Amino acid sequence: MSEHPSGAFARALVAALVERGVEDYVLSPGSRSGPLAHALAEAGAENPPLGAPRVDLHVRIDERSAAFLALGIARGRAAAGDPRPVAIVTTSGTAVGNLLPAVMEAHHSGVPLLLLTADRPAELRGVGANQTTDQVGIFGGFVRWEADVPATDLGARPDRVTALAERAVRAALGDRAREDMAAAPGPVHLDVGFREPLGADGGVWHDPPRLPTPTGGIPVVADRGEPAPLPPVARGVVIAGDGAGDVARQVAEAHGWPLLAEPTSLARSGSHCIPDYVRLLESQQGADLAARVHQVVVIGRPTLTRPVQALIARAPALIVARFGARWREAPPHAQRVGRDVPASWLWSVAQDDADPAWLAEWRSAGARVHTPEGWGPRVAAVAFAQSLGPDVWGVVGSSGPVRALDRFMPAASAGAAPVLLANRGLAGIDGTVSTAAGVAFGSGRAVHALMGDVTFLHEAGGMLIGPRERRPRLRIVVVNDGGGTIFSGLEHSAAPAENLERVFTTPHGADLASLCAGYRVPHRAVRSAGDLTEALAEPLTTLEVVEAVV
Repeated sequence: MSEHPSGAFARALVAALVERGVEDYVLSPGSRSGPLAHALAEAGAENPPLGAPRVDLHVRIDERSAAFLALGIARGRAAAGDPRPVAIVTTSGTAVGNLLPAVMEAHHSGVPLLLLTADRPAELRGVGANQTTDQVGIFGGFVRWEADVPATDLGARPDRVTALAERAVRAALGDRAREDMAAAPGPVHLDVGFREPLGADGGVWHDPPRLPTPTGGIPVVADRGEPAPLPPVARGVVIAGDGAGDVARQVAEAHGWPLLAEPTSLARSGSHCIPDYVRLLESQQGADLAARVHQVVVIGRPTLTRPVQALIARAPALIVARFGARWREAPPHAQRVGRDVPASWLWSVAQDDADPAWLAEWRSAGARVHTPEGWGPRVAAVAFAQSLGPDVWGVVGSSGPVRALDRFMPAASAGAAPVLLANRGLAGIDGTVSTAAGVAFGSGRAVHALMGDVTFLHEAGGMLIGPRERRPRLRIVVVNDGGGTIFSGLEHSAAPAENLERVFTTPHGADLASLCAGYRVPHRAVRSAGDLTEALAEPLTTLEVVEAVV
């Protein structure tokens, strides 16, 4: 067989991406993307051809699940201290549109993805060709950079392919020296126009050519110096939102302030953490304490509760950092907004500026809030939280479970907060099963995932894993209370009962055991906190489901 231009391009692109650290690929089958599929099949084989790079390849039938699997792998790698882009490969047409939910989440949460979508070449666009639509620009402002790539024309120019890979990877990883939104990590879209022939050509793999000075076409700005330290306010509060990191705990302890940490902040630990802050702020004593706050420091992006948003809204002084990928969208009354936490924020305050009674008041008030008893979603959330540790990471779905954790998850010892991840960029329930599987692959850890029954059913297809594919070490805990009961605690609950049930809580009556059996996934039902704790303590070697019937 003679080498095809499309095949040569695909091999050159994969080789150049792998050289730049892109080792994980999630592919959905299709014909137009055939050149990339053939190249990845060779690179992902147990015994790849001579010269082929080694990749970790995952194949999923459904593009939406594939995209969230890639998102999860990228999240898992980043949480394990190895951030790098993860590539998604699709064919043309509606396959590309199915990536949008994960792309939106990645955009808002700053997760680096490479979207490698196959397309018709230029001469077949706009003439009614089958499975052809307007793919260039389809993701709008949700991508950091995009390119319309004529694969056949570049197949004989490996230097151009290498330059393309360099710029795509740099744009996906972001540039922390820049001050604009386009510099944050996030998705990058390469829409690749392949001409026929598209089949395997038996071509040779070559090492990518070296670039003279790789810049990727992305300018940088100089460091602006160390920002000023935090004002020495006696009655301050640190709010740690999603992705804040342990630095939020360090800031609170350096200044003697209480720490109000969401469960996915990775900062819910230490002596200054007030784990019962949500219920405390809902009480009269909590409202009185909130009214006496002089300064609020927000690290990460808090999204879970209205009392916290109210505290931020009425803060006399507000300072914000790490407010998600779109960090400049911090509340407009913030006096200072930064992408990251400077070292100067960790400078300990002088003894004269600290007020130990302030922290003691928060601790005392929080200790009087009682933990739940009996059996229900809140108790299941506590049992789930207690199962996490260094070797077992957590993923939590949006809606009720993450809010139950926010109310009842205890604080860990200093620096020992469990790794608990969630798609809080847009806080949708989309793709939670696949995201959790991706975190297991990307981190190399066993993962426990907590989600409601509606979230689980929304992406039950994430359990569809072919016999040739590796299964994640993932235990999905489904809190089954028969529908979207979160709406019962919102203003919609004032509607007539039949309307609330039909258009909000949507009881489904699904048999989860039968559903899991159809996907050949082990299933176990538990009906008490003790049974759930026992199930979570068992060794985890594959994908399984524990249904907490409440």
